Amino acid sequence: MAIFKFYQIYRSIKEELGEDMAVKLFPEYSTLPDKMPPEEQAQLGKAIMDRMDELLDNDTIARVRRKHCCNLSKRQIAEINELKGKCKDIDEFCIEYSKLLSPGYVKKDGDHLTVSFGWNKCVCGMFRKLDEYEPVSKTWCECCNGHVIKTFSMICDKTVSSEMQEAVACGGKDCIFQISLL
Repeated sequence: MAIFKFYQIYRSIKEELGEDMAVKLFPEYSTLPDKMPPEEQAQLGKAIMDRMDELLDNDTIARVRRKHCCNLSKRQIAEINELKGKCKDIDEFCIEYSKLLSPGYVKKDGDHLTVSFGWNKCVCGMFRKLDEYEPVSKTWCECCNGHVIKTFSMICDKTVSSEMQEAVACGGKDCIFQISLL
């Protein structure tokens, strides 16, 4: 079995765009070893994202990268549900949820939320073990954006959209997302 994150990338491409495009965007998949050093994984991830940037439009990239994003942990779901039960509205929830995210935050402005993770380090499984790496395309971080959409759809009990404002893996100082409540 291939390294799970690469399996998910290949699977997402294949499901959205078909086998031929999956092979074109990720020709290394069929020969991937079961283990790779973190630095080599980061280089391969960057190469795949560069190919996606070259061959796909932004909407397709977002669809592919968000398709199989990370789920919330059981602990995160329990914390969110507990907070939702205690808070009278989304404004109060944002204040309380910000305490869980500290040093990150959630700020509400009308029908928009700004979410900052505040870690100043990428927590993605691809990069968290690396002290240094070459910044990658925002295409990589669309997966995290999918996680944010999943999280805040659950929090708000409605469909939301999200736009990445900044990401550590892309050379930013923080991971910041602008969420629109639809």
